[in-house]
Amino acid sequence: MNNLPDKYKKLITIGIKSSSNLPDLNDMTDRGSFPLKPWTANKTIGTIKMINDYNLKDEESFVIKFEQLSKIGLEELTNKVYEHQLTYFKKYKYDIETIFKYTYCCIVVNSLQGNSLEKDFDKWAKKNNIKIKSPPPVLDQKYHIDRIELNNNNTIKSFVSIKPNSFSKNYIQYTDVFSRLELLTSITDIKWAIYFRNSDGFCTITNDSLTMSEKTKIKSDASTYSSSEIKELKSILHSI
Repeated sequence: MNNLPDKYKKLITIGIKSSSNLPDLNDMTDRGSFPLKPWTANKTIGTIKMINDYNLKDEESFVIKFEQLSKIGLEELTNKVYEHQLTYFKKYKYDIETIFKYTYCCIVVNSLQGNSLEKDFDKWAKKNNIKIKSPPPVLDQKYHIDRIELNNNNTIKSFVSIKPNSFSKNYIQYTDVFSRLELLTSITDIKWAIYFRNSDGFCTITNDSLTMSEKTKIKSDASTYSSSEIKELKSILHSI
């Protein structure tokens, strides 16, 4: 963390909350058909895997390890998001410190919360006799697959993505999530399921939950992936 500018260290010390995750910046970086996606695992590092590999439990240790291992550090990521405002908003809508807090929230705060969310899901699944296993890291990092649900004979029943409760609000806006899940289904004929947290545990979104127009949209989005991506994915799926 020593390589970060003092103004960013001060913001971290004061504390950066999940409220820094601003909706219109989410639209710019993570939603729509062609989001910026500046902090995907192939551009930075798989943060959930990093948390588990190094048993990271707090923000300070997370930041130190992220700055050591990521292909791009927090400062450079902040600059990329800041400059992308000119493309998306046609102006600098937010100052650099606001963008840093947003970037920090997306990478550090959300990753630590996401790891806790997955552990809570594992406990809930066991309690509800849902048999699961962890996917190959690349499925987690690139295709939103957090767990694989199994039949009693250990064959794959569904590809599972785990989300916070906030995902359930106007969920179809997260087109990147749905298109990648649908791509898996188109290749394997295996269903996908999104589990989001609610007060009693978790609820599901499946293909059957969608309207006909939503189904048509995600099928169309899933058809846009390149042949090289599909070839890579088939190779990964074959090894499961």
